[in-house]
Amino acid sequence: MAEPSVFTKIMLGEIPGEIIYEDKASIALLSHQPITPGHTLIIPRQQIDQLWDLDETTYHHLFDVTKLIAARLGSAYDYERIGLLAEGFGVSHAHLHVFGYHQPLEPTIEEHIAHKHTASPEELHAVAELLKST
Repeated sequence: MAEPSVFTKIMLGEIPGEIIYEDKASIALLSHQPITPGHTLIIPRQQIDQLWDLDETTYHHLFDVTKLIAARLGSAYDYERIGLLAEGFGVSHAHLHVFGYHQPLEPTIEEHIAHKHTASPEELHAVAELLKST
């Protein structure tokens, strides 16, 4: 059995995380290093390494949850676009990144890399409250 991922540890309450949505199959969790405010990770509860290895039902469900979170981001922030990224590195637990942005993706990611920001627990909590109320 694989070592529990950081996402599994958050779901088990072993480490803190700002969960803004959850159901029996998935959670939506704020990124602690957001590309932009509200950057959310959509994660299956079952720890499976790659998105493409999920069963069809879970795979499609994650995209339904992503659409719900994208709508919340669109209501809470004045982003020009809401984007989706499935890059597959960093944590060995399938997940989708959904975030808003105002310029094309490449300069948005370059800016994020150049000015990587780790959000404080207080900042994440404020964003979580905003997105939960939307």
